[in-house]
Amino acid sequence: MKHLLFNIIVVGCALFLCACQHSDKTDKTETAFFHSFNLNATVEQMNVPQLQPHIGGDDFGASIGKTAERRRNIYFEYLLDEQTGGQFDESIFLNKLNVKVAEQISNANVKTGGTGTINDGFYIDYSMDETKGSVDCIGAKVEKNRYKLWCTVLEIAGIEGDK
Repeated sequence: MKHLLFNIIVVGCALFLCACQHSDKTDKTETAFFHSFNLNATVEQMNVPQLQPHIGGDDFGASIGKTAERRRNIYFEYLLDEQTGGQFDESIFLNKLNVKVAEQISNANVKTGGTGTINDGFYIDYSMDETKGSVDCIGAKVEKNRYKLWCTVLEIAGIEGDK
């Protein structure tokens, strides 16, 4: 039993040291936009009277190999208050959100690539040095009085190409 415990500790230490060794690569290639993007704060800055924050969350994942890949999945659900704020126009809202996210990417000194709209959302590709990223946002009414936003921010670092 002591031998098994010792082996588990040795393996755990080895994995920890490997992770620490590769963490420098992840931190240096992460864009300021990836680190600072806050979907709910962006919507609040837009001052949309029909949307009242309800619930939301953010999860993060990363993998390191020849390239470093990071992903953030962000979702927020808002209560729709069309009584006091008037009719909610989803397409106008998403267009304004697209502009705000593009501004945040530009303010982070990241080069914007392709952009476009998809059914109920939009996407923006961006790059900085050997890091390429994208933001995909989709919105939808999920009930008569609720609106949900999903955004995925993906970055892959260590890709040689145009700088």
